[in-house]
Amino acid sequence: MKLNFLFVSLLFLISSCELLLTNQTVSQPKNTQTYCIWEVKHTNIDCDIHYWLGYWADIESIDWPERRAKIDALGETDADILRKVLLSQGKSTPYQNRLRAQMWADVVFPKLNDGMREFLKVALYTPSQSLLELESALVTLSKINTQKVESIEEWRLRLEQQKLKLEEQQNQIEQLLNIEASMLKNGQEDKQ
Repeated sequence: MKLNFLFVSLLFLISSCELLLTNQTVSQPKNTQTYCIWEVKHTNIDCDIHYWLGYWADIESIDWPERRAKIDALGETDADILRKVLLSQGKSTPYQNRLRAQMWADVVFPKLNDGMREFLKVALYTPSQSLLELESALVTLSKINTQKVESIEEWRLRLEQQKLKLEEQQNQIEQLLNIEASMLKNGQEDKQ
């Protein structure tokens, strides 16, 4: 009986394994199709999101003068404008160039598909806009500070001039008091 039970169990185990092996398919990625970032699909590499993410990642190691030269060499196609926008990101990008990139982004964003537009808005456009606003606020505060320093310096000079005038007037008053005192002294000596 034990032998029969063992035999049936072994048979059941083998058929279960066969079922698993025959039903098992090689798992393929669900989406092997290239995800295109553009609203109107292109057939070249400019459509592939992996290309753009790699392009964006590589930019961080390039300094601003080199990025600026690459921007100047690019044309006016949608892909080139997007490259210009990506090249204009980074810590060392001057204010005017970052602002220009925001305007380029406004041109190219409507041509991107909804998902890519939203991704770039969150990952790139909004942080860049915040940075522009902070830089603008710093420039404004710096100008106000410079004006205040100039105003304080002007008031300090006025106070110095007033102090000199007061000292001059005090000297004149002391001279008048000395004259008056000597006249009183002379007048008392004459009476005696």
